[in-house]
Amino acid sequence: MTDSYNAAFSETRAANALAVALDVRKFEIDLYWKRASYFWVFTGAALAGHLVALTTPEKGLGPADYHRAQAMLLTACVGLIFSFAWYLVNRASKFWQSNWEAHVDLLEDGVNGPLYKTVLSDGTPWWKIHGAYQFSVSKINQMLSFYVFLVFALLVLDTTRSYYKFSCQWQLFPTACMLFTGLAVVLLVLLGRTSVGERRVSGLRRSTTILNDTLDDDG
Repeated sequence: MTDSYNAAFSETRAANALAVALDVRKFEIDLYWKRASYFWVFTGAALAGHLVALTTPEKGLGPADYHRAQAMLLTACVGLIFSFAWYLVNRASKFWQSNWEAHVDLLEDGVNGPLYKTVLSDGTPWWKIHGAYQFSVSKINQMLSFYVFLVFALLVLDTTRSYYKFSCQWQLFPTACMLFTGLAVVLLVLLGRTSVGERRVSGLRRSTTILNDTLDDDG
């Protein structure tokens, strides 16, 4: 598969394709952090709104407490949708970043040599807090977004358990809020996928050359 990929590029085309792949990869990374900031704003606002409603003193059974419960459920559901969308966007960004990194790995050998895929490894253990380690920034951010999604899922469950109950005499707002939230999650998964169309999809993987650092810690 690698041979057929390289055969599609002449020497000149490979150099131009490598430049394009590097530019698009950089563009994807820039978009990654812009998207993260976008979702942080909305999830943070939803969490802040939920906490404000949660800390509002109760005044007994009445319209004020009913609206308080509505506000808590709405902010929890909004936060759940945005945090789940953030998690999916992180996975999508990682997919396209890996896609262009794979192109760089395949193209650079005939142009610059194995520069990008050669990684320095000095053997520093992960628990050495003052040393560098090959943690994945995108994976950490992806796991963080999934954690935020779980937090909002717990807030939704806790709010419904504390202020509502299942019965034949259902209420319009909480029922519609839960149905729309569930529908939004399903639609994000089913309709949020990229349509590849006529694009070539292959199982190409990145190959990384590890360069061991032979210097002493004091070097």
